[in-house]
Amino acid sequence: MAGNLSGQIPTSDSEGGFIVSPAIDLDRLLEGSPFSYCRGKLLRTSTGSGSLVSCSDLQEAAVLEVLISRYARKFPGSDRRAVVSMWTLYYFSILTMAPCVHLFAHRIGLPLRLNQVSLVCNEDTAEPEAFLMTADTFTASNPGAELHDLMLGHIEPLVEAIAANAAVAPKLLWNNVAAYLSWILKEIAHQRGPELVEDGLALLDEPIWPDGRRNPLHGMIRIARQQCGLEFSRRKVCCLRYNLPGVAGCGEACPVPDGRH
Repeated sequence: MAGNLSGQIPTSDSEGGFIVSPAIDLDRLLEGSPFSYCRGKLLRTSTGSGSLVSCSDLQEAAVLEVLISRYARKFPGSDRRAVVSMWTLYYFSILTMAPCVHLFAHRIGLPLRLNQVSLVCNEDTAEPEAFLMTADTFTASNPGAELHDLMLGHIEPLVEAIAANAAVAPKLLWNNVAAYLSWILKEIAHQRGPELVEDGLALLDEPIWPDGRRNPLHGMIRIARQQCGLEFSRRKVCCLRYNLPGVAGCGEACPVPDGRH
């Protein structure tokens, strides 16, 4: 656990879980930790900067179109699908990385369903920057179940809406989710112990989710091997970012040779 939180330190209960104060400062919890890059991504109060959009409104074609059109100004004349994909890469990186750190490393649950959170995006470019939560944090006695709830209550309906309204394949969007989810779970395992993220990795790797439905993340991240024998992760579906001017490709992680530059 992290150091001094000015009286807001999670404390162990009799069953080895955590009692979490609703007023806990998530950013202070990350100070000096290997996950400090997750600071400033999950907000309790508005900072007064950036545009604020209800995440549930992103399911509306007109709302999404305004944001994507603003973001597309960074890449004039570029493939619209690549623009949408790049925007979602920022969105899903924030939505998976910081929440997973708090869920699995700190046992803090977060109110992140579509109707519980708003997106903070850059005033000029509409690039996703953070999420503003409208409810309290809570004890996450089952982090895997909470991650599954994030998938069902936020990511799944949003993927469906973006795919329908922005002409981007659902598999591409789910692969964008899987790329960041896989990376952060493995990083938590490396920094804090693999036993902490077993349930999270199962949601990524198992073909069937706990509710009995097909897992759209299954097989999206594949293990490849270089000639020297070194293993690395590779996406199943290209994110198309290599089509955007000034944006580097994904290197060996890209399934398309053109995207490895």
